[in-house]
Amino acid sequence: MYLHHLTVQAFGPFARTEDVDFDALTSAGLFLLRGDTGAGKTSILDAVCFALYGTVPGIRPTHRLRSDHAPNDTRTRVVLEFTAAGRRLRITRMPKQTYPSSRAKSGTATAEATVQLHERTATADDSTAWEPVSARHEDASREIEAALGLSKEQFCQVVLLPQGDFAKFLRADAKDRASLLRRLFDTGRFQELQNWLTTRSKTTKSDLEEVATAVQQLSERIDQEAGPSLQEADTTSDQPVRPGPEHPAAALTWAQDLLARAHAAQTAALAAEELSDQAHERAKQDRQRAVALDTHQRRHSQALAQRAALDQRAAGHPHLREQLETGQRAEPLRPLLDGLERSALVLRTAQTAEETARTLLPAAHTRAEIPQLQLALEQHHAERGRLQGLLPDEERHTQLGVQLCELNEKEELKFPPRTGQRVFTLPGRGSA
Repeated sequence: MYLHHLTVQAFGPFARTEDVDFDALTSAGLFLLRGDTGAGKTSILDAVCFALYGTVPGIRPTHRLRSDHAPNDTRTRVVLEFTAAGRRLRITRMPKQTYPSSRAKSGTATAEATVQLHERTATADDSTAWEPVSARHEDASREIEAALGLSKEQFCQVVLLPQGDFAKFLRADAKDRASLLRRLFDTGRFQELQNWLTTRSKTTKSDLEEVATAVQQLSERIDQEAGPSLQEADTTSDQPVRPGPEHPAAALTWAQDLLARAHAAQTAALAAEELSDQAHERAKQDRQRAVALDTHQRRHSQALAQRAALDQRAAGHPHLREQLETGQRAEPLRPLLDGLERSALVLRTAQTAEETARTLLPAAHTRAEIPQLQLALEQHHAERGRLQGLLPDEERHTQLGVQLCELNEKEELKFPPRTGQRVFTLPGRGSA
């Protein structure tokens, strides 16, 4: 972090606007803030802390930062320009403050706390400009902490060492100085680191013993599994002796020697496998040629047998040729034969329909011939015509009978019949 410029206005003991140019102060290296008590040395540091984090070191409230000697129309304001994490930033803060006001009924007015964070950026014409970054307290705090990498407490402990604690530090003995350093710089983390290292050492020692035991067990298993196999594969040299549990580090050299022997055995086995594969491939090709030769011989035998069978059947070829010529001459008759087959199918369909229709005829005409059936049909039509001609007379006769009955009933009502007198009615359907 590098400070460039600080502006304070109506802040602490400064009633008006004061500027501090840190670039001019640091041009010679270190600089010293010197002055009488109450001159405002600590207020400069408080202004820097307030500009960065919105609060000052200690327990002082932010609404009491306004100078009691400032004019009524002058607002408390702190502007800090600094560079951190490669960014040139300018932050302007105004705390919550109460100041005299002639407009308010109570005579005082309250202004809420505000913050404005800007960043200087390069423009297209190689100049610089201040671009706004944030105007909210939360966003500005996140940007500042991200740029500095320190919280307010860490900044006060590491950068702004309180004056009273520094004097106490200079007068303290070694034990008290160590206690003070632990409190100022929060060195408890280093004590925790020391405790962690002690615990880690014990854990590592225990883990080392477990690993040594595991290495011994693994070497025993390797010797049990791979030793006899390597002895059978490599009979030209002596087998290395497996180290004991008191030399766990030597197990690596022993295992590497076994691994080299295993690689040599693997190389020999791969060479033997390649030779075996080549021999197998040759045998496979020989088998394929033998199978192909056997297939050709079988096909040759089958062709000879078919040729003999065809030679035997060749004697019947004149008869077959004669049948073929006969069929070719009969080919023009195929349409007539097809028509004959269709006519036969129609005849069978008509006979079936005739048999079905004869089941509906009376029993006397079931076996009759066609002329007899035609004669019976004509008689039936004649009888039907005669009956239809009698239907009007029948209907007239029925109407006269009904009228006669009605007249008789009327006659009986007017002139009741005497004893022994007979009643005559016309004969007809339903008469008495």
